[in-house]
Amino acid sequence: MTEKRAEEIEGLSKFRQSYRKSEVIFKEGSTGSEMYLISSGRVLLSVRQNETQEVPLIVLNPGDFFGEMALVDDSPRSATASAVENNTELIIMDRARFLFMVRQQPEFALSLMHTLCRRLREMDKRLPAEGTST
Repeated sequence: MTEKRAEEIEGLSKFRQSYRKSEVIFKEGSTGSEMYLISSGRVLLSVRQNETQEVPLIVLNPGDFFGEMALVDDSPRSATASAVENNTELIIMDRARFLFMVRQQPEFALSLMHTLCRRLREMDKRLPAEGTST
């Protein structure tokens, strides 16, 4: 690892937060002003089906990120995020840092777009084809 990269990672340590198993990171419908990168542990994204039932969407692993949609379109959170295991450690990126990264690091923006496209394609596969009968 280069010295510059090590300094960048060290600088992110002040943006780290740890969560316990089942602890909610954010709730569907809430206002979002940051995104998260999973440093360790796993995170479940789920949506409400009704007043009492949550439907799991995906479990994310170290290296994955989430919460970026609220920074891109300034809309409420589309899902609830919660820690799957104890000591789930996240790196938190606020809107100012996110915009800086998008403007200054084209690779970051392209990686973000790639992940968003992959997730959209995966969700498309889960939806029934229009016009099919059940």
